Amino acid sequence: MSDTESDGDAEVEGVVDPDIFSSDSRESDQPVVRRQNWQRIMTQNPDFDPDYVLREMEDAYNSDEAGGVRYIEMPYIDPEEEGEGARGVVAQIRQELMLLAGELAEPGESPEPVGDQQPIGGVPGPLEALQLPLENQVEAQQQPDQPNENQEPDLGEEPHAQLAEQPQPRVPAVVLVDPPPVPSPPSTSRRNQAEEPGVISLDTPSPPKKRKRLSAAADKSLKKSPEGKPKIVEDEDDGLTCPICLDSWEMSGEHRLVSLRCGHLFGESCIRRWLNESQRQSSVKVCPQCKTKATFRDIRHLYAKRIQMLDTDIREQLEAERRRTQTLTTELATAKLAQTLTAEKLMLLQKDYERLKELVRAGGGRGAFGGDADGSGGQKGIHQLATHRLYMEKNFEITREPGCRVLLYSAKHSMLVASQKSAQNLFPGYGVRFIDPPSFKPLHFLHTSALLVRDIAFSESQHLLTVASREPKIKIFDTRTRLCSSMFTAHDKMLWSCALDRNEREHFLYGGDLRGGVYIYDLRFPENILCEFQAEENFSPVIHIVPVPPNKTFTSGGFLVCQLTALTFYEYASANDTAVPTRLNVEGPFLSMQYDAVQDTVLISARSNPTSPNSRFILCRLDKIDGTPVLKVKATIYGSKATPIMTRPTQLGVEDNTLVVGYLQDSKQLMMHDVRREERVQTMPVNEVIYDICPVATQAGSYLAALTDNKCRVYKVNSSKR
Repeated sequence: MSDTESDGDAEVEGVVDPDIFSSDSRESDQPVVRRQNWQRIMTQNPDFDPDYVLREMEDAYNSDEAGGVRYIEMPYIDPEEEGEGARGVVAQIRQELMLLAGELAEPGESPEPVGDQQPIGGVPGPLEALQLPLENQVEAQQQPDQPNENQEPDLGEEPHAQLAEQPQPRVPAVVLVDPPPVPSPPSTSRRNQAEEPGVISLDTPSPPKKRKRLSAAADKSLKKSPEGKPKIVEDEDDGLTCPICLDSWEMSGEHRLVSLRCGHLFGESCIRRWLNESQRQSSVKVCPQCKTKATFRDIRHLYAKRIQMLDTDIREQLEAERRRTQTLTTELATAKLAQTLTAEKLMLLQKDYERLKELVRAGGGRGAFGGDADGSGGQKGIHQLATHRLYMEKNFEITREPGCRVLLYSAKHSMLVASQKSAQNLFPGYGVRFIDPPSFKPLHFLHTSALLVRDIAFSESQHLLTVASREPKIKIFDTRTRLCSSMFTAHDKMLWSCALDRNEREHFLYGGDLRGGVYIYDLRFPENILCEFQAEENFSPVIHIVPVPPNKTFTSGGFLVCQLTALTFYEYASANDTAVPTRLNVEGPFLSMQYDAVQDTVLISARSNPTSPNSRFILCRLDKIDGTPVLKVKATIYGSKATPIMTRPTQLGVEDNTLVVGYLQDSKQLMMHDVRREERVQTMPVNEVIYDICPVATQAGSYLAALTDNKCRVYKVNSSKR
């Protein structure tokens, strides 16, 4: 290179011509693509259009061709050989630049600068102006030209004319020097700022990709649930149920929502029970979740807003209304029964009055009156009835150990059994002693349970004996082999009573528990409970269950359940339907219940109550008024005032009469009452408490067996007309 050329290069590198880079020239020039001046140049040229640049290049090329000035060193093209003049050159330059851009810059990468070429500050040449991707050119063409407040007026072709007039040395490659930065006015157009990515330079790295800004809701959702971590779904029952019983809290009552000092939530009844059990086992009351020490004083009632609780007020109101309706129905049936009895009594009095009136007119005597005392010819008169008395026949010892409580006779099997305490130390507990009815001699002993026997029942059609003894199971024994054939349980509850049905329900077994529940079993399926009835109001123990066979009034039959404070009849609506319970119109508390299937009468023993100062023996019959089962009382016999011991009376049907025999605890006497004569016909002193009385019918006559603590008394029933 010559000195002239080197000097020219030095001038280009060191000094910038002020005429070329005047303020007018800088404001009208094309955008500068260097990154540090990006915003400044785009503000000066807001409406950048590739077509406009091409037009300026064509004009500049024509003027430069006339003046012999070239900005880019490239193969020389003779103007005479060009087919279309300047337009052909522009098309060739565009094609070469597109090829160069494709070689140097891949999609998503910034092109590297070629050699030492740099754009002259503020005045890019045609090469830099054409270095636009094809996509950006299309987008720029589609955007309409809009005026910008920062856009300077067009100065026409003056800067290019000045450049053309000055002689330019021909050099192989122009070395461009970036001038000092020129201050520019701040940009106020957001649209101009948005159009900046449209200018791309091969000399500078491309700007980093801008991330798409998400909405606030989407940003929060991404922060809450990252892709790498699955969403944690809370348990639906968390905070809604008691962690001890897993049942819902209530707004009031025993299971209302409470908390301990540590903050954990429980049902009140559950946490109180837990603290008691914790103190019993470990002598320390602790929270069941965090094991923090807690006391009953730490229990606090809560009134939560967002915790789901069961509102039991409506259910309790409905239950109270149902009980009230049932009580009113029973009272109405009782009132109708009393009205019916009063009407019958009034009719009898009218008949007696008419009879006495006729006797007075005729001057008759007492013989005509005694012919038919009650006006019915089906029964004998009172004076025609036989009188009965009891005589001691035998008194024998069953066992030396006290503990006898239940006595039962089966006419079908001609078998008498009595419960007693085991006399063998090798097999402690309780069982039943078989007694021969004709001779009344004790026979073999059958061990049944470890606890006191409470109830015994025979099967009329099968050789089965069932025993309930305050254990959580009822046992069935075969009377021929004296072996236990099956056992029945009821949710581990203590069973106090049992009974076996007859006729078409001969496979049904009834059981009553300590809390008033009644269970029905099938003897063929011991592990299943066919039906169960849980107590809703009265939770006293079930002391007796008696099956009632079908009759004219109750075509499908049922069974009677006697609790300590209530008497209920369960009627079968049909042969296979569930029994419907109805509380009967008799006031307790009760001691025992006995049903006579031959006479269809029920004998109930009741303790004294505020309305009746003495104990009562109530003889009644099941009836139905307006579809509601009721008890029609035939006779009420008053006994002793104090009844501390649970004893069982009995009824004995003789001819057209019924005899009621019971034990009077205060006077220690055995009493016999004639129902037809409505009087007590006999009392006998007894020096021992009689727990149970049972009638025994043999070929030799009728007997009464009375069970004491360890002995059995046998009374012969004699009639005055025999």
